Parts: sequence; C-alpha cells; structure tokens
Amino acid sequence: MGAIVSALASLQDLIGGVRRCFQLLGSLSDEMVADLGITAALRAVLEHLYDGGPQTVPQIARDKSVRRQSIQALVDELLELGLVELLDNPTHKRSALAALTPEGRALFREVRRRERRSLARLVKGFEAQELAAASTTLAKLRDRLRPTLEGMTDDAA
Repeated sequence: MGAIVSALASLQDLIGGVRRCFQLLGSLSDEMVADLGITAALRAVLEHLYDGGPQTVPQIARDKSVRRQSIQALVDELLELGLVELLDNPTHKRSALAALTPEGRALFREVRRRERRSLARLVKGFEAQELAAASTTLAKLRDRLRPTLEGMTDDAA
C-alpha cells in the first residue's frame, strides 16, 4: 500500500509540474510571437496544420482533446489574418479542410526559428538522458490518459 501512496504522490507532483510548465510555455510563446500578431493558441493551430497538413476543425479538436467550438474560433481568426484557407473536403461536403496559406507557412517557419533559438538556451544544463526519460514518462502518461478521457466522454453521452 505504501508504494501506491508514494507513486500517487509522485504522479500528483508530475501533473502539477506539467501544468506549471504548460502555463510558462504558453506565456513564453505569447511573448515570442506577439510582434507577429498571433497568440500561443493560434500558434498551436498553425503548428498542427504545419505538421499534419490540411484537416477539419473536428479533427484538430479531437487530436488536441478540446472542444470543436474553441478550435473553430481560432481557425476563424486565422482565416481573418490570411494565415489559413478553407479547402473543399472530398470526404465530407459540410466540413471543409483548414490549410495553411503560403503566408501561414512562412509565419510558422519564423515561429519555429525563434523557438529553436530559445530552446537552445533552455537546453543548457540538461543531460540528453534526462530529457529522454521525461519524454518517455509523459508519453506513457498521455497513453494512459486518453482511454480514461474517452471513457468519461462515452459515459456522458
């Protein structure tokens, strides 16, 4: 029983640390891209489209485990900024594909350039093995959280 209590305390510490890091990373991202006219939330959608190609709003929302309406508002803002365009979806007539415009791709390449510069400063003092272990642990936690969340969503339906 003591091992479970200890593991639970460690998991709670990890989750608290992830939340604090997420908030700090969001603030850092906001500062880094403010002069580009976007926010950390807009940056996240740009990244999703840059890395994953054209997708529907529901696909993005599902992948990010957020409400469709939240992503729709961000995509609408990106449309107004000319960073995203809507393409016909051959598999679903009513759900267009959001895709980066050339301006959106160029802007996101600049975001990545700035982030690499910032990360190069941040990585100092870490051993590669430490970062790999943390990444492995977070991936395992994410893999365990997804079915739990899906089960809760199924229960609410």
